[in-house]
Amino acid sequence: MGTNKLAERIKEYNEYKKMGEEMLAIANSIADELKNLMSDTGQEKMIVGEYKLSYTAVSRKDIDKKALANDYSDIYNAYLRETSYRRFLVS
Repeated sequence: MGTNKLAERIKEYNEYKKMGEEMLAIANSIADELKNLMSDTGQEKMIVGEYKLSYTAVSRKDIDKKALANDYSDIYNAYLRETSYRRFLVS
């Protein structure tokens, strides 16, 4: 693939990525509207036609890695694992 064709494909990639971000922003805005409606009416679950909506509080416990590393570095290092991956960036 020549340089001009490659630059064209990168431009196309960026345009589609931007369109996706714009669509995601619209979807998130609609989700916020639905969540506000549910909060305002005090409903955690709703059935609207064929759709089921759920907006419930969720909690989870997690390990404070920074505190563990500071207070018990030997234990932290014993269970530390490294992962690797490839990252694709266009700038």
